[in-house]
Amino acid sequence: MSKNCDMIKDLLPLYADDVCSDESRKAVEEHIKECAECKGELDKLRRNVTVSPKNDGEVLKRIKRRLRIEKLVVGIISVLAVCGILLFGLMYLINTDKSMDVEKYNIPDNLHVTMHGSELYLVVNGEAAAFWHAFPTISDADGDHMGYGTGFDSEKKNGYGITLKQRKIDSFAISKMLDDKNGCEIRLFDIEKNTKMEKFFYYDDVNDKEYILWERGTND
Repeated sequence: MSKNCDMIKDLLPLYADDVCSDESRKAVEEHIKECAECKGELDKLRRNVTVSPKNDGEVLKRIKRRLRIEKLVVGIISVLAVCGILLFGLMYLINTDKSMDVEKYNIPDNLHVTMHGSELYLVVNGEAAAFWHAFPTISDADGDHMGYGTGFDSEKKNGYGITLKQRKIDSFAISKMLDDKNGCEIRLFDIEKNTKMEKFFYYDDVNDKEYILWERGTND
């Protein structure tokens, strides 16, 4: 291998990429006409070129198309994620209960009891009638309530109470479900059969407060 070949081989990568000077290009072209070895090196370099100027446009189009698809997929996934969060939040609001606000729904003023024979009934009127269900509890002589805390003693039970619950989604607005005149009646218990029940009360579990609505011997 001559020194001239060494110089040409240094120029071959520049020649293959078409970035050499006119003088160098002319020198390479004249040399490879007579040198099969250098011509072979040039052919190897050209075979290793995977992207030519002719193919650049197609490559760029494919890249842009792929980026658009990826952007679309990311957008769809983001929308689905947001919809999933909103659906989860809606299901939580619909299926989760909370105690009704005593002051907001005028609970004490919209509750009273009535008797049918020896059976005691709770009548719910006005805004309080927007309740979803009535959660029961029993009190003992020490003032503890079953289902709240750990101090309740079933041997000392002496009163029955309820707490009106509503769905969390219902708490955003007052909904008057029934008219004031008829209201809604809920059967409580038979006072002759449940002789240990000395009182019936509405229990405000948020503030741990009883509103006595009936006591044995006073309004039965």
